[in-house]
Amino acid sequence: LIDVRLHPTNPEWFLASGNSNGCTSNNAVGTDKAEKYCYRKLYVTKNSGRTFTPIRNYVVQYEWAPEADGNEDLVYATVHSVQEGNQKFGFWDQFVDFVATTDYFSTVKVVVEYGNRFIFGEHNYVFVAAVNPHHETSVNLMITRDAGMNKKFLKAKLPVEVLEHSYTILDTSEGSVFLHVNHNIQSGGTSTGNVYISDASGTSYSLSLPFNHRDKGGKCDFEKVEGLEGIYLANFVDVDDKDKEAITSEQPETTVGEQKMSRKNHGPAKDKAKIKTVITFDKGGIWSYLNAPKVDARGDPTNCKGGGDSGCHLHLHGITDAFGPFYSLESATGIIMATGSLGNHLHDRLGEINTYLSRDAGLTWKEVAKGSHIYEYGDHGGLIVMAFDEGPTDHILYTWDEGRTWNPLKISDFKFEIENVIIEPSATSLHFVVYGYRSDNDGILISLDFASLHQSECKGIDAAGTPESDYEFWSPSDGRMNGQCLMGHKVKYTRRKQDAQCYNPEEVERMEDIEHCVCTEEDFECDYGFARSVQGGPCERIKTPDGEDPSKPPETCNRFYTVTQGYRRVAGDTCRGGSAKWDPIQVPCPTFPGAKRAGKFVLAVLFLVVVSLGLITAANKFDFVEEIKSRWINDYKKINQDEEYVFDDDEDDMNQTAELVSEFNDPVGEDSKRKGREDDDEDDENEDLDFDEELDGSKNDAGMEVTVSVPTLASPEDK
Repeated sequence: LIDVRLHPTNPEWFLASGNSNGCTSNNAVGTDKAEKYCYRKLYVTKNSGRTFTPIRNYVVQYEWAPEADGNEDLVYATVHSVQEGNQKFGFWDQFVDFVATTDYFSTVKVVVEYGNRFIFGEHNYVFVAAVNPHHETSVNLMITRDAGMNKKFLKAKLPVEVLEHSYTILDTSEGSVFLHVNHNIQSGGTSTGNVYISDASGTSYSLSLPFNHRDKGGKCDFEKVEGLEGIYLANFVDVDDKDKEAITSEQPETTVGEQKMSRKNHGPAKDKAKIKTVITFDKGGIWSYLNAPKVDARGDPTNCKGGGDSGCHLHLHGITDAFGPFYSLESATGIIMATGSLGNHLHDRLGEINTYLSRDAGLTWKEVAKGSHIYEYGDHGGLIVMAFDEGPTDHILYTWDEGRTWNPLKISDFKFEIENVIIEPSATSLHFVVYGYRSDNDGILISLDFASLHQSECKGIDAAGTPESDYEFWSPSDGRMNGQCLMGHKVKYTRRKQDAQCYNPEEVERMEDIEHCVCTEEDFECDYGFARSVQGGPCERIKTPDGEDPSKPPETCNRFYTVTQGYRRVAGDTCRGGSAKWDPIQVPCPTFPGAKRAGKFVLAVLFLVVVSLGLITAANKFDFVEEIKSRWINDYKKINQDEEYVFDDDEDDMNQTAELVSEFNDPVGEDSKRKGREDDDEDDENEDLDFDEELDGSKNDAGMEVTVSVPTLASPEDK
């Protein structure tokens, strides 16, 4: 078997795949004539693998349907429509479709034609990469949030007219989608792609971060700060102008998938491209460089001052790299660790890479050790362990005060290369495992138990913020004026004080909304057809593939339609009031529905007026004429004043519309009104696609148990 997919609700059910006999090196041929060809075979078992039933040949990808789809037998897959010859692996193929079946391929429904790869995200998202039949090396992204088998997919609407070669779904945790699109743009041998952010529907995208650094396997230097809303770290390549238009013909990756973090990647070092690190506190609306620490780990001044693109900032390694990546956990609120360097861009030379920590979600940073280290959190971030990973070592470092002080601990009588430091998935315990290898390639496994170092439990969680409590309140901030308003509201978290010498006996990441904030530009991202620079600034109009004019009225226009001002509210943002500068404006339709009927009615009335006046004039009844004229004219005025109708011709209507648009955009005298206006709109709906050993126990001189086994883009100052 090559791959297994467990059922979401039935533990004895799973799907499994394997290759046909034709894929083996000796090309064994059975009684089935088709076995001379190489292809992928799909099986199902409902008895934990005691028996398998073959259900489909020439399969590319397969998954049980999410529980929300409401059918436990529903299976989604991408399969070859032509089942003959050798199956092509690792290529986009227009003869592959995304299908659904409820009877294990006795019958099949094609859901997305040409769909080659798919992935399920949070909030009912399903993403399918479909081959462009007219250009087989490019693909289109199809998206739905519908539940059930009858899903309606819509094509992702991107604001650029370049080929799309592959996708990485970076994050869907907050309702909208961060999407990395590989346009095969390269600079200095380094691969990049653009990061787009969707609206709440997941289908309309605007550019958030251009030239995001990636590797050829689809991993991207882009990470959410876990447990906090709207905060992300990313690396981008400072691309030369001549490279911005360079689209190569390199064979694209064959996966559309969610980002999955790797703690340590021993891949090749970076090329000479200028890679820079940025952070956003408003879900990709504005990206800023990182503040450099004022002193290094020895207490010496760093002399690293900002100054825009050419200034000195802190730049960090991501998951595409050979060094420790930026790393956060939901259970360690606000804490981030990373390796990196100071300067104009990221360096990968040994001796220039150091280890950094932030305890305020990336706003400020501290250099905690010279050299590159690998790290892990325990006790909700109250305990951090790190190990030197540039060469052999016999000790680790640990801190109980979130990096203020570090204590060395010898864990071995000989030096060895440490591969990683791990903990159970929730990262709340005090038990760590360190593993690596010696120069003779023997594996090393060491278990660390810190439970005996601090016996006391933290107290006073219900009195957080008081001197007697071991806990404090903390609110994330972007460092700007009114900076504690992130995603339109202020939030406070309960966490252990940095200097409290105790361990957390329970879950303490308590979150409490304080209040909603008045809207600012940080609560809005650029709408489709608009973009801003990485360093921020206004959203400006850009050319889109469809050439769509955002001010053009829709084909079906009912009295009024909305025109974007270049901005849209960030999905999940809850700000209140003061949004008139960025919200869409309402413009009257050139011609209201029913206006033509109203015009015909008025003409009929006028005709009757003329006929009546003619008859009365002929009879020389002048007094009665004046009375009739007065009645008809008054009635006509009442109709003309009715707001349900427009009687002007098209030319006049268009002139009227232009005047209204000008009036809506005229700020003179309106600022005071707009600032006082409350925004009563409903909020928009707020990822990335282990071992056991028997250990011998011993005690070291620190009093803790150690067991060893050897098995065979605006600068910060501009804020």
